Amino acid sequence: MQTTDFSCIILGMIINFNEISETEIQHMHNGDSFICAKMMMTPESKVMYQRLPAGSSIGRHKMTNGSETNYIISGSGSQICDGIEEVFSEGMCIYCPKDSSHSITNTGNSDLVLFTVISLK
Repeated sequence: MQTTDFSCIILGMIINFNEISETEIQHMHNGDSFICAKMMMTPESKVMYQRLPAGSSIGRHKMTNGSETNYIISGSGSQICDGIEEVFSEGMCIYCPKDSSHSITNTGNSDLVLFTVISLK
């Protein structure tokens, strides 16, 4: 996955996703199809704007380094976290704690757009 040197896009506390190129990632964590992401990394976290086309998914993976929080900007889908399926839609937030496993699937007919923050500590 392509990452961006955060020093060139952060001014104070602003992350300008308009200046980050979108990267297409095939079969993320062995998921279906592809996702598109704009990502900024620091030693403490990853901050991403992700777009999952209809029918795509992020495969099951374990959050070994920290937790993951996803705010749903648009679309709908489901998350399976530690074997429990949760359905979500626009305006909701889904969370996966450290040492838990989860997957995310776009179950809708349009793009699923997420704002994601992953703690790396």
